[in-house]
Amino acid sequence: MPPHLDLRLAGAQVRVRALAPNIACVSVEPDGLSLAPSLCVLPQPAFDGPTDFAVQADREQLAFGPRGEGVCLTDSARHWSASEEGLWVTQTFRADPAHALYGLGQYPGGAWDWRNREVLLAQSNQGIAVPFLVSTAGYGILWDSMALTRFSSRGDTFTFETDCANGIRYYVIWGPDFNRIVAGFRQLTGAAPLFPRWAYGFWQSKERYVDRAELLDTARRFRELGFPIDALIQDWKYWGDKPWSSMEWDDKVFPDPEGMIRELHDVHHLRLMTTLWPVVGEGCALFDELKAAGELFEYPHWAQGHIYDAFSERGRAIYWKHVQRGLIDKGVDALWMDGTEPEFVSTHDPMDGVRACYAQRDTALGSWRRVLNGYSMFTARGVYEGQRTLNNGKRVFTLSRSGFAGQQRYAAASWSGDIAATWNVLREQVAAGLNFAAAGMPYWTTDIGGFFTTGLGARFPDGNRDPAYRELYVRWFQYGAFCSLFRSHGTNTAREPWHFGEAGSWAYDALLAAAQLRYRLLPYIYSLAWDVTSQGGTPMRPLAMDFRDDAATYAIADQFMFGPAILVCPVLAPMFHEPRREAEIVAADFLRAPEGGHGLIWRGYADEASDDAVFAKPVGELNGSWAGGPPPGLPFAGYRLRWDAELTVPDSGDYEFLLYGNDGRRMWFDDEPVIDAWQAQGMQTTTLRRTLAAGTKIRLRVEHLHRHGAAQMSLSWRRPGHAPKSELVPAERRVYLPAGCDWYDFHSGARHPGGQTLTVPTPISHIPLFVRAGSVLPLGPVVTQSDAQRGAPIELVVYPGADAAFTLYEDDGDGYAYERGAYTTRAIRWSDATRTLSIHTPHQGMQGPSPTIGVRLAGRLHTETLPLDANGAGAATLR
Repeated sequence: MPPHLDLRLAGAQVRVRALAPNIACVSVEPDGLSLAPSLCVLPQPAFDGPTDFAVQADREQLAFGPRGEGVCLTDSARHWSASEEGLWVTQTFRADPAHALYGLGQYPGGAWDWRNREVLLAQSNQGIAVPFLVSTAGYGILWDSMALTRFSSRGDTFTFETDCANGIRYYVIWGPDFNRIVAGFRQLTGAAPLFPRWAYGFWQSKERYVDRAELLDTARRFRELGFPIDALIQDWKYWGDKPWSSMEWDDKVFPDPEGMIRELHDVHHLRLMTTLWPVVGEGCALFDELKAAGELFEYPHWAQGHIYDAFSERGRAIYWKHVQRGLIDKGVDALWMDGTEPEFVSTHDPMDGVRACYAQRDTALGSWRRVLNGYSMFTARGVYEGQRTLNNGKRVFTLSRSGFAGQQRYAAASWSGDIAATWNVLREQVAAGLNFAAAGMPYWTTDIGGFFTTGLGARFPDGNRDPAYRELYVRWFQYGAFCSLFRSHGTNTAREPWHFGEAGSWAYDALLAAAQLRYRLLPYIYSLAWDVTSQGGTPMRPLAMDFRDDAATYAIADQFMFGPAILVCPVLAPMFHEPRREAEIVAADFLRAPEGGHGLIWRGYADEASDDAVFAKPVGELNGSWAGGPPPGLPFAGYRLRWDAELTVPDSGDYEFLLYGNDGRRMWFDDEPVIDAWQAQGMQTTTLRRTLAAGTKIRLRVEHLHRHGAAQMSLSWRRPGHAPKSELVPAERRVYLPAGCDWYDFHSGARHPGGQTLTVPTPISHIPLFVRAGSVLPLGPVVTQSDAQRGAPIELVVYPGADAAFTLYEDDGDGYAYERGAYTTRAIRWSDATRTLSIHTPHQGMQGPSPTIGVRLAGRLHTETLPLDANGAGAATLR
C-alpha cells in the first residue's frame, strides 16, 4: 500500500494515510467541510515505510487486505445529511459473516458477539462507549468520534452512524493477531501506565463506612483474620453535612483524616481510595470558585449542586486544586470518580442521559453533540496530569464509572456501574468485561456481589445472612479474583468476608481461598501489567484472542483467558442454595399499555397535585430503583410516579399482589382503590389478596409519592398453581478446551487434549481453572498484602507439552522510577524437547540481590532452586 492515497468520491475528499505498517487512517471530508483534530487519537509520527496490507479503490469503495491474501475488509457505503448541529454521517463496512465481532465497550444485557446486533454507543450508569471493534478475521476498526453513535450489524455488513460530525474518520488496524490489533489501538490512543502494585490486590468497599471508627475497625479486623487485602474504599458522605463532593472531610464523622490515613498506612499496611463526583454541591469553596470562573453547567443536579466543565482546561485546574488540597495532600492514595458519564440525571436509560447533556450550554470544546462520550476521559485527564506534577512517590490510580478510547493513558480503570445481585447479571458481567477488554481497554472490575441486593430483579432482602446470597457472592468473588482488578462493593448488606461466615464455614473458606490464590498469582499478574504498559497487552482475554483459528471459541462468553496461560471458567448458576422466590415481578406478557403493546405506561409528575406529566414512556414491568436521584426531569423530592396498564389474569384461583417500595404507594383495580398507603415510610411490602377468574381484564393503576431519599417500587405476584421453577443445577459445568494445545487442570494436575468439551465438578471451594500446556506460571507465597511479596521467593511452575516463554517483571511497586529504567525483566524460556528451563535478564535496573527462584513441573511436589549468576542467568533441567 502506498503511504498516501487521495481520492475524489461522491462530493467528498477521501484520504488514506498509513500510520504504521499495520495501521491506516481513512478520512472523508464532504466539500466545504474539514475534520478537526482527533480528541482521542494522539498525534502520530510520520510514516512512509512499507505496509503489511494493501488498499484498493474501485467505484467508490475502499478495500483493505493483507498482501497476497485477498480482501479482508471493504467499506462500501458512506452517507451524510444535515443534522441539528452538523452532519449525520453513516459508514457501512462489508465483512465475512463467519467471523465474530467484539469490543465497542461494556453494556448490560449480556450481548457478546456483535454480529446481527445493534447497540447505542452512549455513556450510562451501566454502559461504557468505546468505539473500537475487532473481528476474528484479523482486523480492528477505531471509529473516531465522541458523538452519539449507533452500531448495527446485518449479515455481511456492519455500520457506524454518528449524529453530529463534519465528516468521517476511522482507523483500520490489521493484525491478524489480536495482540497486534490491540497494540495498534494503544499506539493510536496512548499506553496505559502501570498502576501501583497494591492496585492488583484485593480492595474492599461498601456503600458506605459511616465514620472513622468503622473504617479503622474494618482495617483491624482484616489484619486480625489474616485475610489478604491491600485497600479500603471510602464511599460518599465522608464530607458529612457539607456540600456534595466538596473535597472536604467532616470533622464530626472523620476527624483528623491525615491521622486516620497514616494509621491505615503505617499500622494496617492498607491504602485508601475515596470517591469524588463531577457534581459539586452548592455552598463550598470549590463550587464558588467554579461558579465565579463560569465553569459550571446550569442544570441542577439531584445532589443539590452542578456538574463542572471537565472539557475546560481552567475547569480541570480548579477541580484538581481542590482534589489535591482536600484528598491527595491528606494522604489519599487513589481516586474513585463516580457518575462520570456525566450523570446529570439518575437513570438506567442511556437516552435520558443523552438528552440531559444536550440540554446544557456548550462545553469549552463546543457542542455536547460533538463531545458527548468524552467527559469521563477529560475529567480523568485533569486529576492524572495534576498528580503527575507532585512527584510524591505514588503512581496515579483512578477508578471511573465511565470510559472512552484513550482514557487508559490517564491511568483510569472502569467498572460496570450499579448492577443488581442476580445470577443473570453475574453471567452478563463476564461478556461485558470481555467486550470492554476487546475494545482495547485493559483494566476493568465489577461490584462483586452486585450493588443492589434488592430491586432491579435482586431478591436477597436478608443479604449476607441468606445462604443463597452467600453462594452468589462466593461465585462472584471467585470470578472477580480473575478480573484485571479485584474489588468488592455494594449497598443493602455488608460485604466484608466475616459477614459471610466464620473461619471454617464453607462461604468464608471459599472467599479466603480465592483471595489467597489471587495473591499467589501476583508475580504473574504484575508481569501482565507490565505487558499492558510496554507491549499494549490485555489481561482478560476472550478465547478468540488466543485461539482465532478455532471457530468454536467465537460464541463462548462464559470462559476467558487470564493472561496467556490460565483458562478461567466461572460458575454462573446456583447449585447448592435455592434463591428466594416468594413472588415474581408481573411480566410484560400479562400487561398491555393503554396505547397498545406489552407493558405499562410510566408517567412522572413534578408534585403530588399536578396532572401535567413531565414524561410518559413505555416500560416492560413495574420494577424501578432511583437510589441516586429522581427520574429525569423531576425535582429531588415531592414528585409522583404513575403506571397504567391492562392486566390479563392468566389462570383462575387465588392471587397475591405484592407492592414493594417506600413512601406513598397506591394501587387501583378498575378505578377501585385496593392499596392505600399514602404516607412517608421506609421500604415495605403491602400485600393484596384476590380470587380472580382466568381471562379477566383489570385496569391497573399504581402510584408512588416520593418524600425524601432513595426511591424504589416494584409490583410482584404469586399466581395459583404456579410454583417458580427451581433454579438449581447440578454442581458441575461444561468447559470447552480450545484446540491447538493440551490443557492441565489447575487443581488436579490432570492433562487433557484441546478441542473437546468436558463436564467438570464445581465444588463451592473453587471454580474450574485450566493451564495451557507450554506455559510457565510464576507464583509467590501466600501473603496478606502485596508489599510482603517484595523480595520473596518465586516459584516457577512449568506446564510441559510445548515450548514456553514468559517475561517476569519486578520494580519498586510504586512511583515512576520504572519510566527511567528502574525495573528488572527476566526472560524465562522452557524447551520442551530438552526439558530445560532457562532464565536470562535482558534488563536489570533494580538494585540488590535477585529473589530466590524455585522451579518444578506441574503436578510434582518437589521444587528445586535455580541459582542465578551475577548477570541474572541460570538454567535447570527438569525430569
